[in-house]
Amino acid sequence: MVATWDDSDPSSSKEEESDEEVVNLALMAMEEDASEDESDNEVQFSFDELQNAYEKLYVEYENVCLKNKSLKKNAMSMSKEIENLKSENSKYISEIESLKNKNSFYLNEIEVLNVSSKLSNDFMEENEKLKIEIDALKKSFSTFSNSSAKLDNLLGLQMCVFDKAGLGYE
Repeated sequence: MVATWDDSDPSSSKEEESDEEVVNLALMAMEEDASEDESDNEVQFSFDELQNAYEKLYVEYENVCLKNKSLKKNAMSMSKEIENLKSENSKYISEIESLKNKNSFYLNEIEVLNVSSKLSNDFMEENEKLKIEIDALKKSFSTFSNSSAKLDNLLGLQMCVFDKAGLGYE
């Protein structure tokens, strides 16, 4: 397989340069191997063998480029997904903060209701004590009123019919 490039595409010049670099590196490696082998075994490569080695390297290079492009796409999609997850996470964090504020508000309301309930219970107990005291005072006043009426009745029996003292006369 022989590589062909379109000179009108600006990215092809970059590919051409990198392809040339790959070829040069392969040839340099082969030359190094050849120079080592020549000193040992004097191995010579034919043009067809070099052409086949170049085509295999080029196919491998294209496969690596395709894998690189797919990895870049995956990395881009993952970075977008990470950004989406970050924004979703920040939304949830703000929602949690809002719920914490509401929770704090409700805890304060519960505390106020607890204090109010305690005061209400205290007032009810005090009210019951006052009712008991009022009932005791009513009994005492009733006894006093009854005693006063009995005293007036006794005094009235002891008064002379003609005594007008206490009726406005002297």
